[in-house]
Amino acid sequence: MKVLDLGCGVNKEPGAVGVDRSPETLADVVHDLDRFPYPFPDSSFDRIVCRDVLEHLQDVLAVMGELHRIARPGALIEVRAPHYSSCLAYADPTHRHAFGLQVLDHLAGAVPTPGYRARFEVVSRRLVFWRLYRLLGIAWLANRFPLLYEKHFAFWFPAMNVSRP
Repeated sequence: MKVLDLGCGVNKEPGAVGVDRSPETLADVVHDLDRFPYPFPDSSFDRIVCRDVLEHLQDVLAVMGELHRIARPGALIEVRAPHYSSCLAYADPTHRHAFGLQVLDHLAGAVPTPGYRARFEVVSRRLVFWRLYRLLGIAWLANRFPLLYEKHFAFWFPAMNVSRP
């Protein structure tokens, strides 16, 4: 299984090909992820890990289109990004985006977006919460009723991340 760790930083997934814009990381390939195309041939990877990177990039739809190109059919793309209610979304001045669960529907292509042709199947998704909210059962409730949570309670009980388990 060939794995790509996009924006690997210093915590590269073991055995993966790491890509990062900074040469001061564990990247195997130094590349600005806002520049297309990425330096990989079509259908190169069985799994692509995008942990804490999409929020830094300029055009998330273009990135997902590029991942669609370099992923093999049936590849798994794992995404983790700060939820829009999280202090993590605003703590880093290099963050350009914050995410909600419904954004995953747009990135998957389930919601029509002009000019965006990539299509993915969302296998699973969840909201990740701070420990206190997990202990109080809020995490369970929010993941059981995610649209209700995001519409009415997200800023009362902030989530930490949007993630694939």
